[in-house]
Amino acid sequence: MPLPTRRHPVRGTDLDGNSIELVVSIARKLYVCPKCRGSVEIGAEHVVVRRRDKRRDDTDDRYHQHWHTGCAASLARELEISDRKRRR
Repeated sequence: MPLPTRRHPVRGTDLDGNSIELVVSIARKLYVCPKCRGSVEIGAEHVVVRRRDKRRDDTDDRYHQHWHTGCAASLARELEISDRKRRR
């Protein structure tokens, strides 16, 4: 699955069936990437990962993380693998 662009988010499902959306953003404050634990600096283009747990009926968009674009590539590949397994 490709990474998101400024115009097109990427949506998918993880292996647990949770809905995930990847969106490109510009950092307005300092964040810590959950993949590498490095800093996402203010002003840096990065990927916001929004998750919705299928076990909870959440429409609240508070559960999100800020990832480096390179780190989010591994997550996008996992979503692709998830989609392939589901099609079999």
